[in-house]
Amino acid sequence: MTQHTATSDVGSHVPSEIPQPRFHRPGEDLAAAMECARCEEQGISVPPGGAPRRLTNSEAKKAKKARKRAQADARARPQQKIPADRRRVPRMGPHHADFFRELWERVASENAGTFPDSRLLALTFALRGALKGWANFTSQDLRILRLEDAHAALSDLTSSGWLGTTPEAVIESDAANPAQCPLPSLDGNTWKLGNGVRSRASGWFSRTLAHKKMRKKPNRLRLVAAYLALHSDPDGRIRVPAADIVSACALTGTAELAELLMWLGELSWVDGLGVDSGVLEARLTEVTLPLAYVPLPPPTPPDTAPATTPLDVPVADRARDLVSGREERVARWVDAYRDEHGHGPSWSAVSEAFGWPPRQAPDHDVTHEAFRLLSEGGWLTGFGVPFGLRSGRGDPGAR
Repeated sequence: MTQHTATSDVGSHVPSEIPQPRFHRPGEDLAAAMECARCEEQGISVPPGGAPRRLTNSEAKKAKKARKRAQADARARPQQKIPADRRRVPRMGPHHADFFRELWERVASENAGTFPDSRLLALTFALRGALKGWANFTSQDLRILRLEDAHAALSDLTSSGWLGTTPEAVIESDAANPAQCPLPSLDGNTWKLGNGVRSRASGWFSRTLAHKKMRKKPNRLRLVAAYLALHSDPDGRIRVPAADIVSACALTGTAELAELLMWLGELSWVDGLGVDSGVLEARLTEVTLPLAYVPLPPPTPPDTAPATTPLDVPVADRARDLVSGREERVARWVDAYRDEHGHGPSWSAVSEAFGWPPRQAPDHDVTHEAFRLLSEGGWLTGFGVPFGLRSGRGDPGAR
């Protein structure tokens, strides 16, 4: 219910960046509106009040000492480290999941990695370099992936030319001198996505592989577990061809897949396992359901209202028709509102009371012009002061 002046630019577009909050100048009317019981009863929301008062020197010193005491107390308390299995797994949206599914399918179609360890390594490289066409990698990254034979996994990717580096360059690298590894097939950012989408998918993959259910498990099992979670619906249901899982995770065949699925069932990663015409059906359990992507909320309907004045008539004429002969009535209504509430009404309240176009209507400029006429005629004063509207004496010549 923020009030505007009659010359406000109603048609200005929404800025690309959120502006800093603007505070109303404190005043008696605003203070009364902030504490108005009648507004609360009528469901009228009142915006935050004036900017914080500037502290005196003594108050500022006291506040500084209090902050230092709080910081010292925090340092003295033992820090509780959150276990890895209790850290929040970043939730993915449908666009994150779609990107990762397409990327995984592409890596599999290019046969990047012929066994689970090298396929896992290829996916990690692809997630890091999907947008740039190259990825930085260190020996520590290899250790985190827990590869059985890091040199063999790297050789599997470099020998085919999918990864443009050497196994030795990656194994001997460190954080100060990471190996820059070209990914020729991903050069050019074919997805045209921002880094936020890539980063969220990469973070989800890392946290999923590190899930408490996957501790000390072989990478072939971790790959299948991540693939099923990635291809689940928001409610955890999974329906995917078994052949696609074998190809995506570089397994030896359906026999190995059946073994791993049974293992995942025992771990309570999935339940309700079944196969229908070569299509695997399952669902994530309560423990793994948070790995499913979160659907986008339904779009908020536009806050609009239909025009109530003829749009083909000039704004000044429409505003004059709304106000002419009713000036004194509007002024009396504002006085009655002030007597009831202890402060002036907002522009929206006046517009609603007299049926003028609301802020959401395309002809709201008529309402602005109506207030301008009332101000010009002296019927209303207090413009520019939050909740400061009050009646004026009026211009006898305008009656």
